[in-house]
Amino acid sequence: MTMLSSERALDLSRPAELGVTIEQNRSLAGLTSIKVGGPAEYFATVQTVDQLLKLVRWARTQDLPYWILGGGSNVLISDAGVHGLVIQNRCRQVRVDDPPCCDYPQDLRPYLFAESGAAMAGLARTSINAGLTGLEWAVSVPGTVGGAVINNAGAHGGEVKDNLWDALILDDNDEVREFKPDQLAYAYRTSALKRGRVLRGGFGPVVLSANFRLSAGEPDQIRTRADNFLAHRRRTQPVEPSLGSTFKNPPGDYAGRLIEAAGLQGHRIGGIEVSRTHANFFVNPGGVSNTTAADVVAMIEFVQERVQHLFRVTLDPEIQWVGEWDNQP
Repeated sequence: MTMLSSERALDLSRPAELGVTIEQNRSLAGLTSIKVGGPAEYFATVQTVDQLLKLVRWARTQDLPYWILGGGSNVLISDAGVHGLVIQNRCRQVRVDDPPCCDYPQDLRPYLFAESGAAMAGLARTSINAGLTGLEWAVSVPGTVGGAVINNAGAHGGEVKDNLWDALILDDNDEVREFKPDQLAYAYRTSALKRGRVLRGGFGPVVLSANFRLSAGEPDQIRTRADNFLAHRRRTQPVEPSLGSTFKNPPGDYAGRLIEAAGLQGHRIGGIEVSRTHANFFVNPGGVSNTTAADVVAMIEFVQERVQHLFRVTLDPEIQWVGEWDNQP
């Protein structure tokens, strides 16, 4: 395994007070959905929003870059690893709250509250069990609420922005602020948070929690719709480790259709293979031990070049690049 050397002299008394253990050279491959990537220079797991908030503030006082790791989907970590602190977010509280009494009648819809480390699929199940409609699409979506808020995650015609009421975010001035969707400039699979146009700085903002507003629906219809989405995912997406969808769909077309039309399903580079089930998924059948992030990059570049050559379409990756990269597609 790659080892990251460090000459940092950190004051670890504050993390210890929070009940947080700081590890060094912790492998991250097993914590991602594709099972590749190098180690973290420093690594910690948080269980509460209070721990997350205070650990990030501590990292800032130490001039220590940090990155928040949620479910590890749509994330490619370099083989060289990640300098700084990787914080594994296990803040998973979810609840349904009644609306405040001062809301206007037309807005008397409950809040669905979730901490940023909660799984989107679990959040969707909570809404379904409560007879609330609007998040059924997320029952088949991997990853956590924090990542979904940053990336405007979506599926089956639904997106985070459709039902997000607000998000609680730690900004670059160490202030915790509420942001409405229109402040986050949502677009297809992106936001101002992802593009770095809001709260820019050397360390970046941190999503702490989110509130969604949903409407009451007919329970059997809600459950049936969610079950159909889940069945569709199981029919059409691979079960092997993968990044999730690799490329954004180009306007008026589908990345998977183009890759399939290029005859690339089953094509293999190193330990990475273009899925035979869905061509926009690159799978890692061998798991952690047989594959590198470099294999994934080589496959991305190969597929981009082939599709560009055949169809004059540029495929844009929708994944997050993390760690030390000389270059990326």
